[in-house]
This record gives sequence, C-alpha cells and structure tokens, in this order.
Amino acid sequence: MKINRKELRKIARKQLKGNWLWVIGLLIIPGIINLIVQHTNDYVWTGTFNANNLYNISWWQIVGWMLFTLIIGVFIGVLSWGVKYATLAFRDTSKKPNIFKAIFSGYTSEYFTPTLLTSFLTSLFTFLWTLLLIIPGIIKSFSYAMAPYILKDMIDSNHKTSATEAIRESQKVMKGHKGSLFIIWLTFNVWYFVVTLIGLIIFLLQLRSSGNLLLADLMLRALITLLLVFIPVMIINFILSLYLEPFYRQTVANFYRTLVGDKYLKKEE
Repeated sequence: MKINRKELRKIARKQLKGNWLWVIGLLIIPGIINLIVQHTNDYVWTGTFNANNLYNISWWQIVGWMLFTLIIGVFIGVLSWGVKYATLAFRDTSKKPNIFKAIFSGYTSEYFTPTLLTSFLTSLFTFLWTLLLIIPGIIKSFSYAMAPYILKDMIDSNHKTSATEAIRESQKVMKGHKGSLFIIWLTFNVWYFVVTLIGLIIFLLQLRSSGNLLLADLMLRALITLLLVFIPVMIINFILSLYLEPFYRQTVANFYRTLVGDKYLKKEE
C-alpha cells in the first residue's frame, strides 16, 4: 500500500481545526505531570528538586532514586500511550472526552495491564537495540511505532492479547513503511533543527567577532552570547512544539488507520 504523506497531513490539519486547545492540552498536561513527579522523586531522595545532588547522598538513596525513576518512567509511558489512544479515538470518532479522562485512558481497568506491559517492553527492546548501535535502535523505534494503536484496537475488539503481540504485529505492518513514517517524522522535526542551527550560527558569528579579547573576557562573552541565543532558541522551539507535536501525532494516527484499516478492530466472540 502506498502512503500519501501529503494527504495524511491535509486530513490531520482538517481534523485539528477548531480543536487545538484540546490537543495542546494533551501535550502540555502530561509534560507538567511528568515534571512534578520527577522533581518530587528528586526531592525525596536528594533533598533538592533536581538530581545534581546525587554525589552527596548515600548509596542506598541513590539506589532508591534510580529504582523510583525507573518506576516513574514506566508509569509515564502508560500516560503517553493513553494520549495516543485518545488521539486515535478522536481520529475515528471526532469525540473529545474530558482532557484528563483522555490523558489517563491508559489507566482504565481494561487498558492498564496490557498497556503497562507492552509499553515497558517496547521501551526496553528499543533501548537494548540502541545499546547495540544507534541506527538499529532508531529503525526499531519506527518498527514498533504502531504498537500503541494496534493494542488499543485489540483491546477494543475484546482480543486477549499477550504483552508482545502488538509489538510483533507492529513490526509486520511496518515492513516496507518505516521509510514513509521516518519522512513524516522528519518533515515535522526539521523545523527544530533549522531553528537550532540558526542559533548555533549566530553564536559562532558572535564569537568570531570577538577579536583579540583576553581569555577571561572571551569566556564571559561566550557565556553571555550562549545564554542570549540559547534562551530564544528554546522558547521558539517550545512554541513550535505546540503546533508541530499535536499535528504530528494526528498525522501518525491517520497513517496507522490508513495502513491497517479495521484489521485489528474485528470483534472476537
């Protein structure tokens, strides 16, 4: 099946029209929850709201911090899959549930256990492939990309799925289509690269114009210039993300439905 990437973006843009506040909420609120939980974990184990104090605490506190960081990561993974569930449901029905209900949809009774197990294994397999080599890890991340959507369809069709079934099915349906999804990803993320590259060029040009300053003065100027460039780049990229991330997420949901149709929605007796 040939994927028309331009048409997918066009459809996503129409679906998002008039719904931007809702989809931006799906982006921002999980991020805020993640920050609160992570910084709370840092404070409990290190006494500060960041992990920079690890070298000043005992070994058992470090172990505790690492263990809870892993647990938090797993449960935040369920949260992110819930957002994908809500996005696919919105794509299929145009319905927008309460935003917190949408975000925590992965925590409902029928979804929680399979989502927890499958999302953890997906992250683990991707991590292990990345440890082997960066490129295989990237390839596998695209190979597993449809797993959340497949799992949702399977659960909705009352299919009793194993922890790895959605992952295996994702690899099957993505054969011959990983390149298409990569190009979709690239067309959205290239704007972050462009903004960052412009900032880097401005930074280097400012340093080049520093002339024959003393080393201390040059370092101070470099620091000031870096801050003056880095902060606007971060702000611009954040503003871009409010548009690009929901747009990309909606496009991927359309990509999935175009690719598999109702294959995994067939009801089981």
